[in-house]
Amino acid sequence: MRYISTNLFKKISFLFLTVLFTSVAYAQSNIRKGITLFEEGKIEEARSFFKTHLKSNKKDAEANFYMGRTHFDEDEFGEAADWFEKAADYDEGNSKYHMWLGHAYGSRAQNAPTIKQPFLARNSRKNYERSVELAPKNIEARESLIEYYLQAPGFLGGGVDKAENQANEIEKLDPIAGGMVWGRIYTYTDQVELAHETYSNLIKNHPDAMPPYYMLNTYYYNEGEFESAVQLTTSQLAQNDTIPIIYVNRGNSLQQLERFDEAVDDYIKALSLDSTLYTAHYQIGRLAAVSGTRLEMGEESIRKFNSKTDIYNNATLAWGYYRLGAILEHKKEIELAKSSYEFALKLDKDHEEAKKALSKFN
Repeated sequence: MRYISTNLFKKISFLFLTVLFTSVAYAQSNIRKGITLFEEGKIEEARSFFKTHLKSNKKDAEANFYMGRTHFDEDEFGEAADWFEKAADYDEGNSKYHMWLGHAYGSRAQNAPTIKQPFLARNSRKNYERSVELAPKNIEARESLIEYYLQAPGFLGGGVDKAENQANEIEKLDPIAGGMVWGRIYTYTDQVELAHETYSNLIKNHPDAMPPYYMLNTYYYNEGEFESAVQLTTSQLAQNDTIPIIYVNRGNSLQQLERFDEAVDDYIKALSLDSTLYTAHYQIGRLAAVSGTRLEMGEESIRKFNSKTDIYNNATLAWGYYRLGAILEHKKEIELAKSSYEFALKLDKDHEEAKKALSKFN
C-alpha cells in the first residue's frame, strides 16, 4: 500500500482549497448582476436573471437564496420558503439562509389557517435557533429569536426568560443592540419606566447611535409629551442632520404643538434630503387640512401622496383623500371636497372621519 507524503498531501490540500475558494468567488461574481438588480428594487428583472442562471447552475446556493428574496419581498412567503430551503440544503452551514427561512416560515404562520400555524411557527423557531448555532455572532438572528420567544406561547417554545437569555448574549456582542432588545423586552412586559430608562441611558452613553432616539421619540409622541419629543429630535439632529425622517419626526411634534411654520420647514428640509419621502408630503397636506393655512402647498403635497398607489394600501390612501377633502372644504370647493370624502370611503368603507365629514352635507 502506497502512502502520500506529508508535503505532497499539503500541496494537494492547498490546491483543493484554492480551487474551492476560486469556485465560490466565481459563483459570487457570476451572479453579481442579479444581486445588483435585486438591491436596486428591480425584482422581476432579478428573478428573471436568477431563473436563467439556475437552469445551468441548479445547486448555486446563493442564487437559490436570492430567488427566495425576490419572492419574500413581494410577500410570497411560501415560494420564498421553498427557495430558502434549497439554499440551505446546498449550503447547510450558512446561518443567513436559515435565518431567512425562519423569516419566511414566521411570515407564513401569521396568515395561515389556525391548524397550520403551530407547524410553521416551530419551523420558524428551529431555523432561527439553527442560524444562531451556526453563527453565534449573528445579531439579527438572535433579535429574531427574541421576537419569536416574546410572541409565541410556551407550548411552541416561547418564553420571556428565553428572550432575556438572547438579550444577554447580544449585549456581550454589541452594547447598543443589546440595550435596544432589552428596551423591547421591557416594553413587551409593560415595564415602561425601565424601557424609557434603557433608551435614555443608551443616548447618554452613545449619543451618536440613532435607534434609541427613534424609540424614545415614539414613546414621547404616543404619550403626548410633544415638547420632550421636540427637544429629543433636536438633540438627535445635532448628532446627525442628514437623516430626513428625523426632520419628519420633529415636524410631527411641532405640528401637534401648532408651531406650523417650524413644522413645514422641517418637512421641506426632509424632502430636500429625500424627494421620495412621501410621508412628508402627507404631513404637509395634513397640516393644511388641520390648520386651514398653506392650502395650495397642502393640496399639491397631498395629491403627490395620493398618487403613490404602488406604495400605499387603500386604507392609508383613504386618509390622503380625507385630508384632500378637508383642504378643498377650506377652499370652499364643496363639491370637490364631497367627492374626495366619498372616494376615501370607497377606499375604506369604515373610515369614520370621512363619514362624519360627509354627514355635514346631508
